[in-house]
Amino acid sequence: MALHLGFMSLELLAKQKPEVVQALYRMKNEVFKGGALTTREKELIAVAISCFLKCDICLENHAQAALDAGATKEELQEAMIVAMYLTGPSSVIWTPKIDEIIRIGK
Repeated sequence: MALHLGFMSLELLAKQKPEVVQALYRMKNEVFKGGALTTREKELIAVAISCFLKCDICLENHAQAALDAGATKEELQEAMIVAMYLTGPSSVIWTPKIDEIIRIGK
């Protein structure tokens, strides 16, 4: 029997270990509350980190959350430029989602 070492989807994890996913979402809700940094600022940081991680779904979710929190297209673009500066151009050319996000911004 071959061992499959692929990734586990969040959906599958939620079915098998709902308490883990619930704890993860409680942490997310706490982390993204406004404090010394606003929710908008935290989501912009998450956009830059998503580019670094090259995570499509992370980028889509955090870009939309940033927009919902009042971020502009220009702020999204600058967050991505910061990621590019720190990690090189590959952080912003790996997915066509980048262009989609820049276009949907306010």
